[in-house]
Amino acid sequence: MEKDQIIIIGGGLLGLATANALLDRGEKVLVLDKNPEVASAASFANAGMLTPSQSTPWNSPSDIAYILSGIGRKDSPMSVSFGAIPSYFFWGLRFILNSTPSRFEKISKGIFYLAKHSKELTEKFRLKEEFSYDESTNGTLKLFRDRERLQKSIALSDRIYGDSNAINVLNQKELIELEPALSKVRKGLVGGIHYKDDEAGDSYKFCKALEEIVRKKGGRILVNTNIKKILLNKRRVNSVVTDRAVLQAKRIIVCAGSWSPTLLKELKIKIPVKPVKGYSLTYNTAGIRNTPKIPVIDESIHIAITPYKNRIRIAGTAEFVGFNEDVHPKRFNYLNSKLNEVYPSLYSTVKDDEEAEIWFGFRPMSADGLPFIGESKIKGLYLNTGHGHLGWTLAMGSADLLADQIVGAETQIDSKPYQANR
Repeated sequence: MEKDQIIIIGGGLLGLATANALLDRGEKVLVLDKNPEVASAASFANAGMLTPSQSTPWNSPSDIAYILSGIGRKDSPMSVSFGAIPSYFFWGLRFILNSTPSRFEKISKGIFYLAKHSKELTEKFRLKEEFSYDESTNGTLKLFRDRERLQKSIALSDRIYGDSNAINVLNQKELIELEPALSKVRKGLVGGIHYKDDEAGDSYKFCKALEEIVRKKGGRILVNTNIKKILLNKRRVNSVVTDRAVLQAKRIIVCAGSWSPTLLKELKIKIPVKPVKGYSLTYNTAGIRNTPKIPVIDESIHIAITPYKNRIRIAGTAEFVGFNEDVHPKRFNYLNSKLNEVYPSLYSTVKDDEEAEIWFGFRPMSADGLPFIGESKIKGLYLNTGHGHLGWTLAMGSADLLADQIVGAETQIDSKPYQANR
């Protein structure tokens, strides 16, 4: 064990990005992950969108209505199991309390500042390191089937993001010109918004490249390592107990996503972060002509569709079910039905593909929608968790923010909204 090495718990997007940022600042790092390889959990097959344009928490009035209407249902974009309600009760109260218009807009601005900073860092990192992760810089396209919702979304974007968010409002004709693959459903669309600054990419491929870069810079990564507990000495971190050894460290960072609260609970640190289960379905599109070119978000059906080279991924839905790993067929039926609603011709071509990749993961959702970034009430114990559905979007910026705090440098954006002790 190297002297003064920082231990990072979690080898997903946040853990690896944090390791890279600290290595760039001259620190020594050791990343620990319980899985057989890095990026095996929520970083593995998410929607793949880097979307500062979507920097709003999931507690808008319409989202809360979706959640409440989805209690006990598996065919809803947001569903809640009856058995999980008690475990989400107090978290849910805080979730609702943060949904007032003033709080919602303040939180959205906080997410946006971090997301914009993060996307810029991701782009710089990609160009500097000269690697590819199926990235797309075509922006994202948000579809609307109701004119009133389109106007409300434009007004919200102007109110929260102002001129910082480059958008192009499209009518039906312009929408089809930008994405011809939508021509079959043009009658149901009233228009859309093209968020030109957004990007997309395969987060798993990004993580694997990042893993290699971290190792080249001298960082160490240990997988198949279960964390038993974090030990303290006089309210300072002292060591990490794993199933392999006791590792001493004066600085420890918890980047364990939805599992972070479990690690912190024994230290009497309670953070309002709960797992929200999401799904994705990936089809092979090799050899298929006229496939979509731009990542699409459908406002009315809470779904994201991301085209990659020779693949297309449909992602979405949110289940409040704790860490239940059951895979209900209705969830994937829902994703398929939504692909059919947006791209019926493509769906009819790929629907019988028996090799389609089915995936689910647990998003670490905070009660106010903001991540926890910074030092906890325990000296030397830092958090970088709670990023919810925006982990890919916020990863590089969150790592940059935390690394500056750890080394005592001035942060490039205000760190107060994300304080670990808030």
